[in-house]
Amino acid sequence: MANWETWNPDPVDADPSKTSKSRRTSDIISMLVNVYGSKELFVNEYRTLLADRLLSQFSYNTEKEIRYLELLKLRFGESQLHYCEVMLKDVYDSKRINAHLHSDPNFNLDRQQFPSMAMILSAQFWPPFKEETLELPSFVKEHLQIYTKAFETLKGNRTLSWKPHLGSVNIDIELKDRKINLTVSPTHATIIWHFQTKNQWTVEELSQLMHVPATVLRRKIAFWQSQGMLREVSTDSFLLVEESATRSRCPVAPDMVCEDEETESAMASAHDQREEELQVFWSYIVGMLTNLDLMPLDRIHQMLKMFASQGPTAVECSLQELRHFLDRKVREHKLLFSGGFYRLPKS
Repeated sequence: MANWETWNPDPVDADPSKTSKSRRTSDIISMLVNVYGSKELFVNEYRTLLADRLLSQFSYNTEKEIRYLELLKLRFGESQLHYCEVMLKDVYDSKRINAHLHSDPNFNLDRQQFPSMAMILSAQFWPPFKEETLELPSFVKEHLQIYTKAFETLKGNRTLSWKPHLGSVNIDIELKDRKINLTVSPTHATIIWHFQTKNQWTVEELSQLMHVPATVLRRKIAFWQSQGMLREVSTDSFLLVEESATRSRCPVAPDMVCEDEETESAMASAHDQREEELQVFWSYIVGMLTNLDLMPLDRIHQMLKMFASQGPTAVECSLQELRHFLDRKVREHKLLFSGGFYRLPKS
C-alpha cells in the first residue's frame, strides 16, 4: 500500500458491499443535493450544465457524458434523468442526420457556398435558451432554408426552428497583408461580415441592421478590437484596420479584453427559467378562475400541486412564492383580490 500512512479504516457500520471510494462519491453527491436544497433542483441544475457543455464543445462526442449520466441514474433513478437522456440522444441523432444529408446527392448540401452542420434539439426536453435576436446575412439565411427543406424531405412532418445566435462559425478573413482563420459566434461573424460592404460603422447602424441591442454589440465588438481588426475612431464608431502597420500605430486599449465565449451560457438564467415556469402556472390559474370564478390562495395552491406539478421535471411552487406571484398579477391588473379570494377582472 503506497499511501499506508494516510489510510483510515472504514466505519464499523459501513456497507461491506461498497468500496470506500464509491461511498465517498455518494457522500459528495449527497452534499451537493443538500447545497441545492432538493433532488429536483440538483437534477435541474445538472441538466442546465449538461446543455451548456453539449452546445459549447461543438462536437458530437458524448461518451463521457453518457458514462456520467449512467452513474447518476443509479443514484436518482431513470425518471428523474429522462430529459438528460433525450438531450444526449438528440446529439447522437444530429450527427447521424448531418452525415446522411451531406452524403445524399439528392439534397445538394455539398454544393453550397459553405458547409453547415446542425445540432437538432427536441425543444421540450432542453432547458430554456436565452432569448436573443440576430438578423443573419441574406445568403446565410438562404443556406439554412435549403438545409431546412432537406431535413423536411428526410423527416416528413417535422421542421426546424433555427436559433441564429447559437453555434459557431469558422471564418477566413482576408485583409490587405494577412489572412486569419477564427472560430467565433454567429454574432461576431455577422459583425465582421458587414465590414465587407463598408469600412466604417456606428454601433447604432449595426444594431438596426442586425437587430441586436447596442449594449450587446459593444461587448462583441471588443473581441474584434482585441484582435486588432477594428478601431474606435470616435464614440461608438468603428473602422476596419486593413494593414498591420496601421494596426501597430493604433494599439488596442488595455481594458479591451477578448470576451471569453465559454463563460457565456447559452441557457436562460435561473431567474428567467423560474419566470417561465411560473407562466405555466399562470395558464392553469386562469383556467381555474375562469371555471370557478373565486378561489382562495390555499385552494389555488392545492389545485396546482395536483395538476401542474406532474412529470419527471415537476416544478414545485411554495405557498409563499405563489402568494408573491399572485400579488404581482394583482399589481399588473390581471387579477382582483378581495376578502381573501382571487378572481379575474371582468373584460
